[in-house]
Amino acid sequence: MSHHRGAWNVRIVRSLLLAAALMGCAAASPNYYSATFNQPDGLGPGDPVRHGSTQIGSVTTISAAGSGGAQVSVQIDQEYASLVYVDSILILQGAGATPSLELFTPGTESSKAADGAQLYGASNDNQTQMLTTILGPEALGNRYAQFINRYAPPQAAPSPGASVLQNQLMDIFRQTLTMTSALSTSTQAGRAQMDQFRDDADTVARQLDAHGQTAQASQLRAEIAQMNAPAAGASPYPPTIPKAAPTP
Repeated sequence: MSHHRGAWNVRIVRSLLLAAALMGCAAASPNYYSATFNQPDGLGPGDPVRHGSTQIGSVTTISAAGSGGAQVSVQIDQEYASLVYVDSILILQGAGATPSLELFTPGTESSKAADGAQLYGASNDNQTQMLTTILGPEALGNRYAQFINRYAPPQAAPSPGASVLQNQLMDIFRQTLTMTSALSTSTQAGRAQMDQFRDDADTVARQLDAHGQTAQASQLRAEIAQMNAPAAGASPYPPTIPKAAPTP
């Protein structure tokens, strides 16, 4: 009798261990997200998705998007899914050489992204800085400075403070657009650079529209439309792009 009882106990323990293993596998299933890129530049299935120096997932599929770009799907390991927010941006790194995607979140005011959510995609630095500027003031201090240094002479650093910082950086953004337009149109290379900048702005505006941020998309288009306004005698200070409202 004790022999049979012992055998049943072994079977029960094995069943419990198997159930626990299966539950562990289910809990470890990755989350899937996607984003649109107008210039995927060599990105392909299997390329890594990183957050800082840590690989947190990989590209799964790439398909044609209706806008002429590419719809990129990624999987994020379950242990890192909490890093993905509704306003997170997948940034293309190492385009054409050893491409990868960097997960970046401008701010944590938005909600966590659900499995299967559509994120923002940035194919280059221009798009990254525009999305960062619009979606989250928390990251402006360390991300937007790179944009300023590329397109304009060094500017005085704004004093710290949440709302004050955002307002001052937005003033710099407006002045930078005006200065960039005036300086870049004087040479063929400068004009090509500005054409690329406008294309990037249009790409960002379409993504904002797709995410329901229509007011921000309209304001971005207005900013870009007035980049040449000083030459036509218009005011050199176009309207400020408003901060995107947190997504519930």
